[in-house]
Amino acid sequence: MELKSNFGTSKSSLESDRSILEKLQTEIKGVFFRVIQLMLKDEEQSIPFTCIGIVIQYMQITYIIFNRQIWKVWQNEIITKQLNNIFGYVLLTPYFEMISFQGFVAMMYVCLGLLLFAMMLIFLLSYSISKSKSSFTWPIMLLRFLMSLFLQVLYMPIIDLLFSMLSCTTNQNGVLMHVLFDFECWVNIHIVHSVVAIFGVILFVILCLHFSLLYFEPRYQPLEASSKLSGRANAVFLIYQLIMVICYTFMNGRNYDYLMILIMLIGSFIIFWKIHIEQPFNNLYIQKAWSMLVALNLWGVILICFAKFLEGVLFIGTVYAWIAGLPLMIAAIIKSEKLHYDLLLLNLNKVQDPDQIVQLTNYLLKLLYKSPLNSNCSLLIDGFLEIHKATCTREDCYLKQKKMINQRQQKPLFKEGTIIERDIDLLMVMAQIYFNQIKKFPNEINLRIRYAFFLLDNMKQRQQAINELIQAETLSPSLDNDFVIFRYKKIIEEEMNAAQNETLGNLDVATEIAFQNNMRSFQNKIERATLMHMDFWSQLQEDSPDLGKMNEIGSKINQAIIQVEELWNKMQKMTQNLPKAMRLYAKFIIEVLQDKDYGESLLDKSKLLQTQNNKMKNKQSIQLISSEEIGYESQPILLVSAAQEKFAQIINLNLAACNLFGYNKSEMINRKINIFMPNLYSKFHDAYVENFLQSNDNKNINKDRLIYIKMKSNYIMPCYIYLKIIQSLDENVSLAAQFRVLKSFKPTCYLVLDNEEIIDSISSSCIPLLNLDSKQISHKKTSISEIFPNYLQQKQIFLSKTGGQILFSLATSSAVSNSQLASQEFDEGEKKGECIQFQCFTSEVFNELGDQVVGYIVKLEQQMQDISMNLEINQPHQKVLTNSMQFKFNPSKFLYQGEFVSDSNSQRVDQTILWDQNDQSSMISSVQPGADLIKSQIKSERSDDCNIQIQSKINYAEGIKIVRLFENRVQDIDDKEDMISEEDDQQGRSVFQRQQDVDNDQDGQIQDFNNIFKSRKNLSLVVNNQITPQVIKQLSWTANFIILLLVALSFSDFFVCQAQYDEIYSTLELVEFTNLRTAELHSILTSVQNLQMLNLNIFQINSTEAIIAFEKAQKTKLNNSIQLVSQLNKGLMLSNIFISDQLNELQSKDVVKMKFGEQYQNYDLMEATEQIVSKALNIRDKQLSKIIYEDDDVEFIIYNLLNDLVFQMRNSSNLYANGLTIKTSEKKETFQIILGISAGALGLGLLMLTIITLSVNKIQEEILSMFLDIPDKTVKYLYNKSENFISNLQLGEDDDVLSDLEELEKEEQEELNKTLKSKRKKKKFKNTNKEQRNYIFAFFFVILLIQAYFIFNYFMSDALLSNLAQLVPEINATSRAEGFYRFADNAQRSLYINRNITIENDDSYIKVKENIDKLYALDSSIHQEHSLNVDITNSIYSDAFKELFMLQPCTILSSYLEDLEEPDCQAFADGAIYQGMAVGMARYFENLRYIMTIYDQFWNNTKANFTLIARGFTTFKNITKNSDNISNFILNLNNFNQSKEARVIQEVYNRGTFRYLMDKMQLSIGKDIEDAKTQRLALFIVFEVLLFVIYFILWLPLVLKLTRDVWRTRSMIMMIPLRVIQKIRSIKQFIKDFLHTRELEV
Repeated sequence: MELKSNFGTSKSSLESDRSILEKLQTEIKGVFFRVIQLMLKDEEQSIPFTCIGIVIQYMQITYIIFNRQIWKVWQNEIITKQLNNIFGYVLLTPYFEMISFQGFVAMMYVCLGLLLFAMMLIFLLSYSISKSKSSFTWPIMLLRFLMSLFLQVLYMPIIDLLFSMLSCTTNQNGVLMHVLFDFECWVNIHIVHSVVAIFGVILFVILCLHFSLLYFEPRYQPLEASSKLSGRANAVFLIYQLIMVICYTFMNGRNYDYLMILIMLIGSFIIFWKIHIEQPFNNLYIQKAWSMLVALNLWGVILICFAKFLEGVLFIGTVYAWIAGLPLMIAAIIKSEKLHYDLLLLNLNKVQDPDQIVQLTNYLLKLLYKSPLNSNCSLLIDGFLEIHKATCTREDCYLKQKKMINQRQQKPLFKEGTIIERDIDLLMVMAQIYFNQIKKFPNEINLRIRYAFFLLDNMKQRQQAINELIQAETLSPSLDNDFVIFRYKKIIEEEMNAAQNETLGNLDVATEIAFQNNMRSFQNKIERATLMHMDFWSQLQEDSPDLGKMNEIGSKINQAIIQVEELWNKMQKMTQNLPKAMRLYAKFIIEVLQDKDYGESLLDKSKLLQTQNNKMKNKQSIQLISSEEIGYESQPILLVSAAQEKFAQIINLNLAACNLFGYNKSEMINRKINIFMPNLYSKFHDAYVENFLQSNDNKNINKDRLIYIKMKSNYIMPCYIYLKIIQSLDENVSLAAQFRVLKSFKPTCYLVLDNEEIIDSISSSCIPLLNLDSKQISHKKTSISEIFPNYLQQKQIFLSKTGGQILFSLATSSAVSNSQLASQEFDEGEKKGECIQFQCFTSEVFNELGDQVVGYIVKLEQQMQDISMNLEINQPHQKVLTNSMQFKFNPSKFLYQGEFVSDSNSQRVDQTILWDQNDQSSMISSVQPGADLIKSQIKSERSDDCNIQIQSKINYAEGIKIVRLFENRVQDIDDKEDMISEEDDQQGRSVFQRQQDVDNDQDGQIQDFNNIFKSRKNLSLVVNNQITPQVIKQLSWTANFIILLLVALSFSDFFVCQAQYDEIYSTLELVEFTNLRTAELHSILTSVQNLQMLNLNIFQINSTEAIIAFEKAQKTKLNNSIQLVSQLNKGLMLSNIFISDQLNELQSKDVVKMKFGEQYQNYDLMEATEQIVSKALNIRDKQLSKIIYEDDDVEFIIYNLLNDLVFQMRNSSNLYANGLTIKTSEKKETFQIILGISAGALGLGLLMLTIITLSVNKIQEEILSMFLDIPDKTVKYLYNKSENFISNLQLGEDDDVLSDLEELEKEEQEELNKTLKSKRKKKKFKNTNKEQRNYIFAFFFVILLIQAYFIFNYFMSDALLSNLAQLVPEINATSRAEGFYRFADNAQRSLYINRNITIENDDSYIKVKENIDKLYALDSSIHQEHSLNVDITNSIYSDAFKELFMLQPCTILSSYLEDLEEPDCQAFADGAIYQGMAVGMARYFENLRYIMTIYDQFWNNTKANFTLIARGFTTFKNITKNSDNISNFILNLNNFNQSKEARVIQEVYNRGTFRYLMDKMQLSIGKDIEDAKTQRLALFIVFEVLLFVIYFILWLPLVLKLTRDVWRTRSMIMMIPLRVIQKIRSIKQFIKDFLHTRELEV
């Protein structure tokens, strides 16, 4: 069924229509609002410290006009550079510009850490406020300090620091380089730092702008440093700083000077206007300080414009003018005082800009504050009042009507003895200005807020102030205004509550509106909660209840009850005297929430309050504050205006008043009140009201008075009237009159006489009692003596307090009456000559103004013995009352009590008001004086007839089978397993189990159950115990363990990966270093050989100068090689990277065989290398003549570098290469382990989360399934109670006793006892709750997302390591090429010099031939490996390889090598090198091969023709100086053009090519690793942020929600009546188990 409320859409339903983004925005706004409100509470900012902060901000903003991009505009580099340095000290970047990039980055992250810490404090405070309604002191103080630091000192430094990370410019090579540090921008790790800086800037600026807009005191408090009109000026100042930092960060170059100066000029003028002209700060010193700041800044900007355009043209020394003008500007600001005459002379009738009104009122408040100490301010106020009085054209102008009516009602507002009349006049004029201008500009939010502050601070009208704030809130205010409204609504409410508590619960006139609004909202929420209860019980009555839907409805019920309780507590804070609301709440608790004890206690309390109110002297009160509220009053009320234009006219009334007078509303509205009173009163009423308003006499106000009203039928009616003065927002006064009809228990009539005893008006009861109607007295003047002939003689007796008896003769009545109907009614009486006896009371009507008696009121009460005369007339009423006897059970007295009541009260739901003997008379009709209260005691027991009827009830289900049609066959359905009962449940247990249960039950009854089930309050304490369930604790522990494990794994994965990447890169460097060492050792050998051959005069160098130059060049090369080998050997030796045990053995054990003369000695590789270096140093210092093979040092180097040392060097290179391959494989295993651990942990975590989540669902389902044990009759009874309650509530019958459902309750109780003792079928249910399934899916998705991080990291690392492993052969071959090529050349030359020399421990000729073949193989291997790796090689290396080998390498080599010119390269070797090193290498190999071919022709061939064989490639030189032609021919091979060309190729092109390739190889691999590290760093940061969001923003609220869901579901047990809980075993067992679990946990 669909249930709808009559009170409109609920708040929750409206919120459900909002988007997630809007909800998030509202939540974040609420977080900031709550925290800033807490920070502003009791805060006192120091004025001196604030001024110091302003000085620092001035230095920072002055740095802008001397920043690093524009300081040269001043054209005085000496001074401006110094000023740039001085003002740079207040920033952060200049400090770290002089240190290092690492320190700069560290400081950036420190600043971001402070920012994140501030955000954490904000959310911590918000959480503590929303949950515990309290907060810690230290977070508030720390956040205040941080935000003050951010806004006053660190804003521009942090912005400058973050933007400096992005400051880049293009250098002459087209590379984007950082401005402050020498590194390339937007590559590798700089990308991550830059992205973090960008997000940091956004977050920091948003935070600071929000606090600058909100963190201030908006009220006028001139002694507070934080008091100002608005925070927008500070926000504009921060935006200006941000724009200028962006300008001088990214506008690099003098081309942007004009644009930057233009932006600077516009921004400076704007902040000057916002701060100095508008003057938003209320404190004088703070305003002066800010004015100095913006004025000096504008002065500097103006002068920089002069410097740009006129420096050196018209004058020089602009910077000196700037310095000289600073003290003058400061003095001008200090002395300046703006008087704002234009505002004081403002024509309020023609104002078009509401900001002018705000400025005027603010200025008037400043004058009012300064006037006691400043006579000029007093004079300005007096002048303004005089001008206003002269120019004000409104009829209701306060100054013009100062002595008139309304002023008397305004003076009580100012009860302070210190305020003078002039100030009162100013405040009243300001109030009128505010009110009139708000009428003119109703949508101006700022004006309404200022008016609210004026009402709060100056007029002391809190409720009117909060009304203005509420109106402003409906106009879609901006963020800052929204916060001001939010904050001051709470402040005013707290002040009102505190003031209300001080007045002991008596509501003032202003607070009445809020209370009435809360009362209507309270009824609305109660109705909504009741409808939800009906929906719940309706769902439970279905054949297969949906537990999921029941749980959802239960959740809404819980929220609705919380809202009701919060509003109830709020109403109690406003006043404790609220019997009507308390009675409604008590009925809701009894009827809907089933808490009879607490509800009855509230009813008793409400009755006590009502009794106290009835005993008060002024028991009638008017509950409205404005005419708009009159429709909500149940008593007759009308409003009478006291304004001149509508004097004594009815301006509003309610329907009850219309019914009382008998008119329609349109007939009474805007008519004078005099019309509706007897003529005797109406002619004096205007003068009476005028006198009351002028004298301000309140003696008849706020108390009951007996008056007489004249109805539409022209009859009068006595009523009690209660008057109350109401002052409207337009300062007009109205009188509210509430009427209460006089109750009479005897037949009574009233007559109004003039001073001549002529009847002026009569009541309608005169018709049956005196046979007198209004037509008679209107057509003919009738004296009282005509009706009572003896009245004048006994008048003095009647004027006494006790009155006197008078007889009324029916014959006299007939003589007076002209009515035929009246004559017929009294015919019988005339015949009998009967008389009626009255008790007569006469009172004088006295005109206080004229001090004279103007008439009399005669009251006639018929005596009791004569009532029988009128019984026949009132017989129908007797019949109705006879049939309206009602009996009710009084539980406190255990009595059934009866009472005659009227029909109008017989159907009301509210029937729980306890019986009171004192008030029973009010329930008896005035025309039934003989009715008595009937009491009877009735025992509540079942009759024997009822028992017999139950026993003899026919079982119609006997013999009926239930069958099912399944697969075309009819099959019986065995429902025995679905039948349950309490007895069967007991019999199904074993003897021991039953005995144990009995013992346990006995113990539980003694210890727990007797106390728990004794009252609903005790049971509620147990059920609503908010202890965290064990399953939720397990869930939290599991999640915490998973989060900690993930954090540990992520940190391990990141830092292990970073370390391993660094280790692999270092290993790569070691591979290159060891091969480079080999190449340099062979370079040493080359230099030694060249010096040896120079000494042997092999080279065709003829001049001595050439020989000396060649010797010097070779020794220089030798020295360079020695130093490089020493460095490389030291680096290899000090490396702490473990490669392999074999390498350690090679480098630490004596495995290298070195020859010393004729002896051999073993060294480790490092020592052997040092020996070579040592011998090379000796050779470097020897004379050329001593550099011969027979020299020990020369022989040592030549022999050892051609033999055993070569093998060990190659072995070392291979070991390093193998180590690099092994490390890539080992690191893969490490990543696999991390991936496996993460997958296992997340999988186990998902399993545990799933199990525990299902356990939570099982707990809820177990609780909800207990509702299925409630019998259908009980469910129906609970539904009917809620339905009956809501029906009467919507009908408005909420002032009577509780609903009459005793018979239904009795039937339900009998059915409950019967059902629980008999067998019943298990009620099947369904559960459509998908929440737990959604949780599991969410867990799975989150864990899958987290696992994706580790999977992505693994595959990314695996791809990189696999690529590195694949590149190892190419790396090794390329790095070995230079050394091997040089070794082959050295070996060939050694062969030429000495045929018998050993090379590689073998015959030299054979090894030289093999080496030439190996050259081709190595070159082929390099090209083959590169072709295999072309897809995985970085473009840096691929492009370099292509340019060197496939394209022309001359450009690259000429720029890489210092001693090579590009034209020489292009012409060398007939252009072979220019065609690419692939061709150059082939030519090099062929040259070596060709020389070996010539060698073969010369060897052992004494008859060889040198000239013929040489073919002109060289000329013969007799080197040996003898006739040994073979030796001469072979030594001359070194002078062949091919040999010379090969030496140049080897020395220049091969060396340059392979070293350039290795540099690019190292750079490309380093870039790949840096890219991978950057990606991992970015992913790591995102992952950690994701974990933070998952845990703190998603998980913790989810755990809290699950915990509250369990609490809420468990609290749903309290929806069941206590008597039902006591008889359902499953619920009792659940509570018992819960108690046992709680005891174990405690």
